[in-house]
Amino acid sequence: MIREEATGRVGIRREDPAYRSGWEDGRFGRTQTFVTNNSLAAWTEYPDRLSYYRGHRDGRRVREMLRSTDRSA
Repeated sequence: MIREEATGRVGIRREDPAYRSGWEDGRFGRTQTFVTNNSLAAWTEYPDRLSYYRGHRDGRRVREMLRSTDRSA
């Protein structure tokens, strides 16, 4: 709850280029750690990095969801 309140003030929006970039990397990119992720390194400001991370997490969630529905069919 506290984390959502604190990060909600940053203003993460799905239209942000950083969010979209993260979502595409999470959904379609290769699996790698954030330490070796050059796309994340391109975003230098804190709100952009947070937006990228959230987009990546959401894209990854879609990837996992679609993978699990393919296995059940």
